[in-house]
Amino acid sequence: LVSDAQVYRGGDDRLYARVPAGDHHDFYELGSSNFRDWLIDAYFVEREVPPPSSSLSRVIAVLEARARLKGTVRPVYVRVALEDTDLSPAYYLDLSDRSGRVIEIRDSGWSIVDRPNIEFRRLSGLLPLPLPRTDGSIDLLKSYVNLDERDFQLFVAWLTAAMRPVGPYPPLVIQGEQGSAKSTLARVAKLLIDPHSAPLLGEPTSARDLMITAVNNWLLAFDNVGSLTPWLSDALCRLAVGGGHATRSLFTNDQVTYLYTQRPIILNGIEDFVKRADLIDRSLLLYTQPIRPAQRRGEAEYWRSFRADYPAILGGLLDAVVGGLRTLPLVVLTQLPRMADFAHWGEAVGRGLGWPENAFLKSYSRNRRAATVVSLEDSVVASVLMSPVLRGNKWTQTCSELYSLLIKTAGKQITGSAGWPKSTPRFARELRRLAPQLRMHGVSIVFGRDNRYGRRVTVDTTTR
Repeated sequence: LVSDAQVYRGGDDRLYARVPAGDHHDFYELGSSNFRDWLIDAYFVEREVPPPSSSLSRVIAVLEARARLKGTVRPVYVRVALEDTDLSPAYYLDLSDRSGRVIEIRDSGWSIVDRPNIEFRRLSGLLPLPLPRTDGSIDLLKSYVNLDERDFQLFVAWLTAAMRPVGPYPPLVIQGEQGSAKSTLARVAKLLIDPHSAPLLGEPTSARDLMITAVNNWLLAFDNVGSLTPWLSDALCRLAVGGGHATRSLFTNDQVTYLYTQRPIILNGIEDFVKRADLIDRSLLLYTQPIRPAQRRGEAEYWRSFRADYPAILGGLLDAVVGGLRTLPLVVLTQLPRMADFAHWGEAVGRGLGWPENAFLKSYSRNRRAATVVSLEDSVVASVLMSPVLRGNKWTQTCSELYSLLIKTAGKQITGSAGWPKSTPRFARELRRLAPQLRMHGVSIVFGRDNRYGRRVTVDTTTR
């Protein structure tokens, strides 16, 4: 039976087997329950009795050794893949159905491929995508999302970016009051890209759990987030732009397992739960509008209608990706914001869909500027630096001198609050953290050094 299996070592050092499955092949991790089930089923079909458990373990151990020492190394993907050829890059979206078919996306169009030369991991919980329609339209999606026109355009750009196998991916932060369809919006996004039996997840309790979830999913959606701990906020930043995690291998004393991945992420919640400046600076924030009673729809009717339009919406989304690929080489941006690759891609998608030139960039810039207000409103230091009292001034001083100056200027009522840093080093860290957001609101902070005075900081409020 295993003579029919081809063993490989993935680019992530995981071990895989390619096995026959009717008129196509399936790709399983050797240590997975899926591969074990395939082996048991194939043996039972051949002998009409189940195989001995000890024999199963020995055969799998031999295959793992063969794959590790002699297996061909090739990339293995989850849900989306990239094939970069001399002609044009090709993206692949796994339908994850029993046929083994995938969607190939090029700048010339998209099509269904029966036997791709791309290997996808078929993981537990992954659900199939429907066959997309060639006469689809992304505008059909408008009736299923509670967003205004500007946020809808940002949402479409984010969806198409999440279909690309190359990032970085700005975390999508969905906020709104109770009953404003935040979770529904996240479910729709998950269905259009990476449907799963558990579409929305709770917050992970450790960096290791987060990375394991990321390795086994393409799109991560976390529901009803109340607050983000500092470690989780930092871990989500790494995941959005690409990051790794090292942990001790199970059942060993000194072997290390390395997990590296980059994933699109959705976070939804009621409050302003994203507080740390680095995550805010990377994120795309969408606000769902309050729903009036006359506008509400029953759950069963809503999803019945969505399922009917599902293939056409998916087809329209694929058309938008094709338009982005076709337009991307023609888009030249004179100024690039944070998450520059996403901004470049979003503008290309917008032009491909017929939006006015720079319409996406203007919306994205407004979105980023509005997002920074959250972290600035939460900072006493920012409120002091942006106060009218300090407008039109420029200082170049040591952090200690500037700290004393602001205490004298702001008064004890502000500097005595719990949010005011109690020492110069904490003040300096707060300045560095806030510098990118303050710059967007007309307060320039530049750290430097000179031979006479050592470390210096220049604060300029004259540009407002």
